[in-house]
Amino acid sequence: MASTSREPDAPPARWVRSIPTGVAVALVVLRLCGGWHFYREGTKKVDYDPHTRRFSVSFSAEPFFRQAVGPVAEWVKDYLPSAYNWERYLAVPRQVRPSTIEELEARQKWDQEYAARRKEAAAKQQPLPVEFPPYSPYYAWGDRIATSWQQAFERFTAIEGLSDEQKEQAAAALRLRRQQLANYLASQNDAIAEWEHELWRLQQLRADAGAVDLPFLGTRIEEKKAETTAASGEWIAQVQSIAQAFRTDLRGLLTDEQVGNGSIGSQVDAALQDANERKLHFVNVAVTIVVTGVGVLLLLGLFTRLAAIVGIGFLLSVMATQPPWVAGANNPVFYYQLVEIAGLIVLFATAAGRWAGLDYIIHGLLSGRRES
Repeated sequence: MASTSREPDAPPARWVRSIPTGVAVALVVLRLCGGWHFYREGTKKVDYDPHTRRFSVSFSAEPFFRQAVGPVAEWVKDYLPSAYNWERYLAVPRQVRPSTIEELEARQKWDQEYAARRKEAAAKQQPLPVEFPPYSPYYAWGDRIATSWQQAFERFTAIEGLSDEQKEQAAAALRLRRQQLANYLASQNDAIAEWEHELWRLQQLRADAGAVDLPFLGTRIEEKKAETTAASGEWIAQVQSIAQAFRTDLRGLLTDEQVGNGSIGSQVDAALQDANERKLHFVNVAVTIVVTGVGVLLLLGLFTRLAAIVGIGFLLSVMATQPPWVAGANNPVFYYQLVEIAGLIVLFATAAGRWAGLDYIIHGLLSGRRES
């Protein structure tokens, strides 16, 4: 009788790699601790109103953004509703020095061309153009303000139900307030130039403090910083006053019927809202969702690797605003996030949700499908 050989049975597929029990317990504890921290930080950013039964985001990233330093600081501060980001566009250290012949000729040419454009518009009975001298110390800030007002005007006039007359009056209000802004900034030209020169001197003091360790320099720097910060308050307040007057002008164009129309009223509110306020609100909501979501996924052990990647990305974005090699950085923030990133890397590398987590079930189902 011929003998028959039998193939040995294939070993059953394992859903989870075998690791020491102590290691598995440590991974579960690490995942739960990290998940609970993310979850608590996320839920602290949300308020619940029992009367309306609605949740709302009570968190604002504005204080954190204001403290940003390093290469991403300028980009981050673009999200701040802070008087048209004056910290970036107006607070520019610039040394006051005699103008060169070429610079003087360029200024004279621009002044002549601008006067000609306004004269031509007046002759044609057209609205006079309002521009800011490109050589002025406030040019970038003034242009940023004017652009913001133009965008608000365009959103306002796009509201359905406004008459052509109302739109023309809105355009006239924009020109009026833009001219008022140009006149005011021009009257402050010398003061702003001197202020920017003081910022430049402060910059030099900081450089000297880095090269020579002298105690009195630190005190002098703080005094100079306080002086320069206070000096900008009057300009910011005046510009905000003009901006508020412009918004009042536009609201005053609505008829009683339009004012009583809730839909038009909400559209006007949205149109006149600072663009940066909308950006900041979006960031606040996104941060709340991301942090809470990462926490929930880690606690459940669900899509653990995806949660770890998202968490790492979020923490890296926080660290990028406080690099320790940049002067003035909040170093504890950087190193604290670095420790959390190390923990998330471990969770990602070990797929820790497969131990006492829902990823165990998902991985088992996927493995079973591949085998069949």
